[in-house]
Amino acid sequence: MPRTRTLAVNHDPHFYDLGACGPERTDLKGQDEYCGISRTPTLRNVALRKTFVHNGIYHSLDDVERFYAQRDTNPEKFYPEVKGKVRKFDDLPKKYWTNLNTDPPFDRKPGDKPALDDSEIKDVVTFLKTLTDGYQADAPQQNAHAHIVSSR
Repeated sequence: MPRTRTLAVNHDPHFYDLGACGPERTDLKGQDEYCGISRTPTLRNVALRKTFVHNGIYHSLDDVERFYAQRDTNPEKFYPEVKGKVRKFDDLPKKYWTNLNTDPPFDRKPGDKPALDDSEIKDVVTFLKTLTDGYQADAPQQNAHAHIVSSR
């Protein structure tokens, strides 16, 4: 993911959120194959979220899908330009770039056709919205046993 410039911690150019290998998480420290990898949450009710991905950089499903579809074909849309060159993967030290997913569709190059066009992105977002079931974590849960007993 692109570096989230609005997070105060990211004002330090030497700070990196390495996901599973630190700095917050320490149980996998020293296991470089996990650096830059973050746990993927459930897609249940994903359309109800206000922010997306581990650093909260995106605020809509459309933005997330567009990033994944065009990350490699149009990196200038997502990453900063430094001295006339797009600085891709700006939130991960280069030594961990081997951990990045480069399997299809992430095997594209600048100028290639993106993995999904606008219509397909819209279709994926429409599908993701069908995974909404109305569950609310803060809502009081009905006691099923009490309901059964009281209805006898």
